[in-house]
Amino acid sequence: MTYQEAVQAILTGAAAILACCALVCLARAVIGPAPADRLIAANMTGTQVMCMICLVAARTGEYGFADAAVIFAMFSFLASAVFVRIVTERRKDK
Repeated sequence: MTYQEAVQAILTGAAAILACCALVCLARAVIGPAPADRLIAANMTGTQVMCMICLVAARTGEYGFADAAVIFAMFSFLASAVFVRIVTERRKDK
């Protein structure tokens, strides 16, 4: 096995592990008993997906995926901010 093949195998394995972890976090976001649990799980899922996009960029050599990861991070932050706003508005109403 050459060095390049080893790097490709490691990147593929890391992406597979991140995919499994993202699925677990996504399940926690659905099941989570409290809104804080759901928010943290959703943020972790977003971060793991961003990392997977960066791994795909490194594996394929198409670094346009890195730009997509940055855009995904911005949307993930925006979704978190909206979620917090909705939860705080609901608590004010009670």
